[in-house]
Amino acid sequence: MEIEKKHLFTLSFFIIGFILLLPIFIVFLQTFKIYKQDLFLFFNSNFIDYSKQTFLLVVLTSLYSLILAIVPAFIVTFFKIKFKSIFDIFLTLPLAIPCYIIAFTYSDIIGFNGYLYNFLNHLFNFQSDVLNINWLSLFLSFSLYPYIYITSRISFSLIGSTYLNLSKNLSLSKFKIIHKVIIPLSFSGIFSGLILVVMEILNEYGAVKYFGVETFSVGIFKYWFSLDNKSVAIFLSATLLILVLLLLYFSSFLSKREEKIRYHIKSNIKSSHLFSYTKNNFILYFIIFLPIFFGFLLPVTHITKNVIKYINNYNFNDLLQLVGNSLYVSFISSILIVIISFYLLNVKRELKNKYVTNILKILTTGYAIPGAVIGLSLMLLIRFFDTNLTFLMGSIFLLIYAYIFRFMSVAIYPIQSSMEKQPIIFDKQSKSLKSSYLKTFTNITLPLNKKALLSAFILVFIDIVKELPITLILRPFNFETLATQTYIYASEENLGLSSLFSLTIIICCSILLVYITSTLNKKNVSKS
Repeated sequence: MEIEKKHLFTLSFFIIGFILLLPIFIVFLQTFKIYKQDLFLFFNSNFIDYSKQTFLLVVLTSLYSLILAIVPAFIVTFFKIKFKSIFDIFLTLPLAIPCYIIAFTYSDIIGFNGYLYNFLNHLFNFQSDVLNINWLSLFLSFSLYPYIYITSRISFSLIGSTYLNLSKNLSLSKFKIIHKVIIPLSFSGIFSGLILVVMEILNEYGAVKYFGVETFSVGIFKYWFSLDNKSVAIFLSATLLILVLLLLYFSSFLSKREEKIRYHIKSNIKSSHLFSYTKNNFILYFIIFLPIFFGFLLPVTHITKNVIKYINNYNFNDLLQLVGNSLYVSFISSILIVIISFYLLNVKRELKNKYVTNILKILTTGYAIPGAVIGLSLMLLIRFFDTNLTFLMGSIFLLIYAYIFRFMSVAIYPIQSSMEKQPIIFDKQSKSLKSSYLKTFTNITLPLNKKALLSAFILVFIDIVKELPITLILRPFNFETLATQTYIYASEENLGLSSLFSLTIIICCSILLVYITSTLNKKNVSKS
C-alpha cells in the first residue's frame, strides 16, 4: 500500500510538472520551424538594435538600482540611527508601484509641460525629452531598487558582529572592513537581488513601449501581433529564454561557490554598528529619504493630485468592474498556485527523490521568464495541438494557466523555507503511530506552515494584480483589469484618467506589502 501511494505521488508530480513546462518545450520545438528568410532579414535590419537597447536598458537600470539600494541598506544596517524598522518598510514600498505606472507618472511630471519640467525650464532652461532610454532606466530603478535593498539588507544583517569585531582587532580601517569583509560576504545576496531586477527589466512591456524603447519584449508583441511575423517572434522568445536560463545558471553557480562562506555567518548574532556615532546624521537621513521620495512619495502624490483633479471625469462603475475582475483572477490564481506549490513540496518531502527535486527547481524558473514569452508560448501550444482548440484563446482558463506557470516560484520559496524548518522527526513519529498521510498533513504539516501559506498567497496576489504582459496577450475579449486599463489610458495619452486605476493598484499592493515586510523584518532582519 505504501509503495502504491509513492507511485501515485510520483506520477501526479510528473504530470503536473509536464503540464506546466509544456509551453516552454513548445517554444524550443517551434524554433526548428522558423523561416530562414524571415530570420535573415531580421538579422540584417533590427536584431542589433533590439540587442543594444535591451542590453543598455539592463545595464543602466541595474547600475541606478544598485546605487539606490546598497547605500541605504548599508546605512540602515551599520549606522546607529533611529526608526530603522520604519525605513525598512518605506524603502520596500516602491515595489507596490508597477514599473509601467512609475514610468507613466514621471513622464507626466518631467515630460513636456509637466510641473517639474516647467520649474526646471524656468530655472535652468531645461528642455530635455524624457521619452528616451536614459530617463526610462532611471524611472525603472525607482520601482525596482527594493529587490536589491531587501537582499542587501538581509545579507548585511547576517554578517554578525564576529567578523566585524575580528576585523577591528586586526586594526583594519573602516574602508578595508567594507572592501575586504562586508562586500565579499554580501556579494551573493546583492547579486541575487540584481538578478531579480534584470528579470523584471526583461519582462517589462508597458513602460518600454510607451517610451519607444525597442527591447526583446516589445519585439515579441510587435512581430507577432502587428507585423504577423511568427518566425521572428518565436526567435526572440527563444533568445530571451536562453538568456534567462544562462543568468539563472550563473546565479546558481555563484551561490554554490559562496556556500562555504555563508555557513560561517552567524544569523543569530546582531550586527554591530560599524559607525556608532556620526556628526552628519542629517546627511544619512537625507540619503535614505531620497529613494523613498522618488520611488514612492512623489509618484503617489502626483497620482493622487491627478485623481482629485479629474474626479468628475471618472466612471466609478467601471472602477468597480475592473477591481472585481482583478480580484477575481488574482484570488483564484493565487489560491491555485499556493495549493499546487504546497502539494508539490509535500510530495518532494515524502519521496526524497532527486528527479523530483530537479523538476521542482526547473518549475521555479517560471518567474524569470518574461510574460510576453509565456503568453506567446501558450498560443503556440494551442496551435501545435489542434486548431479546434482556438476557443481556449482569450479564456480565463488560459490566463490562469499562464499565471500559475509564471508565479509558481513566488509561492514555492516561502513555503519551502517554512517546511525546511519543520523537523522531520514529526513525520516519523506520526508514521510510527500509524497515522495516515492525510492525518499527518492536516494535524502537523498544515498548522505548522499556515503563516507561510498566507505569505505566499499575498506575494503571488500582489504580483498578479500588477502583471501586464501576460494579461494583455491572453485576457478574454472585453475583460480588462486595473493593470490593462491603466496601460490603455496611458498609451492613449490619458494619464489623468489612468491615475485612478494606478492609485487603486498602489493602495491594494501597499497594504499587503506593509504586512509582508513587517512579518519578514521580525524573522530576517536583526533589530539593532
